[in-house]
This record gives sequence, structure tokens and C-alpha cells, in this order.
Amino acid sequence: MDLFVDILMRVTLPIIALAALGFACQSRLKLDVGTLTRLQVNIVMPAFLIHHLSTGKQPLDIVAQVATLAVLQFLILIPLGWLLVIALRLRGSLGPIMGLGTAYANVGFYGIPVTQLAFGSEYLLHQSVLTAMMTILVCTIGVWLLSPQAGGLTGKLRAAFDTPLIPSVALGLLLRWQEVELPPIASQPLQLLGAIFTPLAIYTLGAQIAAANSLRIEWSPQAIILVLKLLIAPLITLYLCRIIGVPGDVMAVMVVAAATPVGVLVTLFAAELKAEPEFISTATVITTALSPLTVTARIIATQMW
Repeated sequence: MDLFVDILMRVTLPIIALAALGFACQSRLKLDVGTLTRLQVNIVMPAFLIHHLSTGKQPLDIVAQVATLAVLQFLILIPLGWLLVIALRLRGSLGPIMGLGTAYANVGFYGIPVTQLAFGSEYLLHQSVLTAMMTILVCTIGVWLLSPQAGGLTGKLRAAFDTPLIPSVALGLLLRWQEVELPPIASQPLQLLGAIFTPLAIYTLGAQIAAANSLRIEWSPQAIILVLKLLIAPLITLYLCRIIGVPGDVMAVMVVAAATPVGVLVTLFAAELKAEPEFISTATVITTALSPLTVTARIIATQMW
């Protein structure tokens, strides 16, 4: 019990408290959430990724395993969620969004701060690679599933890849692979910008939830995605990590990442493509509200391995 309270107070509740600040301030300040998100995606997060990927100390051979894990998660969890919708005879439009909501965790805005606080900065390399892979997958497979008619799909995908996120990951890994040390005139600004990623990301998450104006609880579908996202997805991730030989310490980071709330990026695409936005927005809010208990429990479980 003491361990649970300790992790709750040190790791998950501080994240929720900052998200709650963003939620509370949004109703008064009316900040442009789109601008906050663009600032994160185009400036702060790229600086964060380049700095931590290029200066990380963990062996690079684990990077391929993390990337493989992300692909396997999508290949298994998306069909699992979709098949449950079919088996339980829920409305067909829930299929792709149930699958994506199960597969795509908030590994960036939520998972990176959790990793930093619970496991240490040396594991941000792996969390950053997971974030990049998940973003690539949701911007390609995810958008295709939510917009199968592909009317404006090419334009949407081009817009998704116009962000510097993926090039930043590639540059950071290249610098690390070649053991290139950036001069202070470049490394210091990257480090300073990257330092604000965690608090700004959590604040933005709260503001995004406050700005969501399409919430509606449907007990049966919401219960299904809660079980899939918070219980089944981490267990499947644990099994996959063991199959592909991920080391125990990195496996703990990946399992906790899988237990984080539904990713906000899915909510944004669902709203844009009119693909069950009320359902997935509500799922994002509920999983975020439950995360102090579920994520804390997962962190404790990994420490007992």
C-alpha cells in the first residue's frame, strides 16, 4: 500500500494535477488548443526528440525491437477491438474506432512524462521511438481505417507528415548512431526547448479534454474499450515483449506505456473525419480520469517482476 501511494503521489497524480490545471484554465482563458498542439508537434516535441535520442545511453539494438512491438500491437489490437464490436453486434461504425482506441495509447503527451518520472530519462530513447512509430501508424493505417473512401485521404496524410516529428526521430537516431555531439549553439536550445515538453504536453492534454464538446456515455461500448485499453492491451504487450525478447527493464516501460489513456490524436482524427467522435472523446476522458489508479498499478506490477 505504501508503494502504491508513493508512486501515486510522485508519478501519476502530479501529471493529473497539471492536466487538471489545463482543464480548469481552458474555460477561463479560452486558449486556442490547435495552436498549443501545433507548438508542441512542430517545435517543442521535435527539439525534445532530437536531444534525447541523440544523447541517450541505451543500446540502439533495442530500437528495432520497440519499433517491431509497435507494429505488432497495431496488427493485433485493432482487429481485436473490431471483432468484439462485430461479435457483440454493436453498430458497425464503432469497429475501426474501437480498434484504434485500443491500439493507440497516449504514449507521447502522457507516456513520455510517466516514463521520465517513473523510470528515468535514460528510457526516453525507447519511449520516443514508440511515440514516433505509433504516430506514423495512426497517421497512415488509422486515417485509412477511419476514412476508407479515401476522398481526401492523400491530403490528410500529407498534412500529417508535414510535421517535423518523423524527421526529428530519424535525425536524433542518426546523430546517436554516428556518435555526433552537437555544438552548444545547437544542443543548448534543443535541450531548453525539450525541457518544457513534459509540463506543456500535460497542460495541453487537459486543455484538449476541456475543449472537447462531444461527450456522451454509452455504457456497453465504453465498458468494452475500458477493458481492452486498460487491461487487455498491457497484457498483450507483455506477451509480445517476451516473444520478441525485449529486456525486462525496457519491457516494463512498454507495458506501462500500453496502459496509458486513449491517445488524443485518434480523437482529433475522429472529429475531423466524423468517425464516432463522441464515443472516442468520452473514452479519452474516462481513461485519463482512471489513469492515476490503472497506470500506478501497472508501474507497481512491473517493479515486482
